Amino acid sequence: MAQKYYYHISTKGTKTDLFKDPEDYRQIIIIIALVFCGDSDSEIVCFSIMSNHIHMVVYGVLESIDRSLVSVKKRYSMWYSRKYGANKIFNGVQCSIRKCEDYEDVKNCIGYDYYNPVKAGLTNNPYYYPWSSISAHFREESYPMTSHDHELSPRAQRKVFHTRQIMPEGIKLMENGCPDPLTVINPDHVNRIMKTARSLHYFIFKNRDGSGDNKEAAFLSNDTTVREKAKELAKSICGREVSPESLPGEIKKNISEQLKYSFGVPAKVISRVLGLE
Repeated sequence: MAQKYYYHISTKGTKTDLFKDPEDYRQIIIIIALVFCGDSDSEIVCFSIMSNHIHMVVYGVLESIDRSLVSVKKRYSMWYSRKYGANKIFNGVQCSIRKCEDYEDVKNCIGYDYYNPVKAGLTNNPYYYPWSSISAHFREESYPMTSHDHELSPRAQRKVFHTRQIMPEGIKLMENGCPDPLTVINPDHVNRIMKTARSLHYFIFKNRDGSGDNKEAAFLSNDTTVREKAKELAKSICGREVSPESLPGEIKKNISEQLKYSFGVPAKVISRVLGLE
C-alpha cells in the first residue's frame, strides 16, 4: 500500500477571477467534495477558495491527489465554459503539490490557508469568510449551524450538483446550497494536530504582517465582534434576526459552547455578550 502524507496544494492566482459569484464558489466546493471524498486514498484536511486560486491541505497518496486535482480543474473548467463561454479556464494555471515536512509544517500550512482571505482583502476576519472549511473544526455535527442540512435523492443531486455522478455518502448541504465543510473534510486531522481551537487561532495569525497577536486578541476579546458572531449563530437557530441576550437558557448554552470551542472566545467575553451569570 502506498504511503500517505500531508500535502499542501495551491494553484497560482490568475488575472481573471475563476469564481465570480456565490454560485461559482458553491460549485467548486461541490466538485472538490465529489472528487476527493469519493477517493479512499485521500482526505481533505482544510480548504480555502479565493476568487482566483485555491488552497488546500490534503492527507493521502501523492498519485491519487494529483489525479484528483486534475479532475477538479477539468470539471470546473467545463462548468465555467457552460456559464461564461470561456474554454479551458484552468489551462496554464500552475499547481503546486508540496509534501509537508512535519506536523509543524502542516500547522503552518493550515494557518496560512485560513489567513489567505484576510491577506487578499476579502474579509477582515477569517472566521467570517464563507468559502473555507474553517467552521468545521472543534464543533459537533449537532451544532445549529448544520441544523438546516439535508440529504438529497440521486435525482435531486444531479440537478443541484450539475453532474450525473452521485455524491459520496454523507455529504450534506447547508441552507445556502453549499456542502457543509464538516462533511467535506475530515476534521479529525486538525483537531488532533492542533489539539485546541486556541492553537488553531495561533497558527492562523502567527507572523501575519507583524501584527498577528493584536488581530487575534481583537477577535477573541472584542465584545462587538463576538456579539456579531453570536447574532449570526442565533439567526441560524431561530431562522430570524434575534438578540442573543433575549434567548432561552438552553439556546444561550448552545451558542456559548460554539463561541468557546469553535472560536476560542474567553468565557468572560461570552458571559458579557450573552448576559450570562
